[in-house]
Amino acid sequence: MEERKEVKTIKVDFLCPKCGKGYLRPTRMVLTTDPPLFPHICNNPECGYGETFRNIKYPYVEYEAIS
Repeated sequence: MEERKEVKTIKVDFLCPKCGKGYLRPTRMVLTTDPPLFPHICNNPECGYGETFRNIKYPYVEYEAIS
């Protein structure tokens, strides 16, 4: 049976822990492990901090049901 619910859209992003100004963005490289790893780098040109996430590419969208 089909069910319909109103939802709100949530953007999930990762603020750079080093500079606190930029956001971590994928580098277009994927490490083909299981699960895959996605290297990210801060988009603040003065920073350059990098981090690798397992199975996550920032930013992404989630949905929450509205009661």
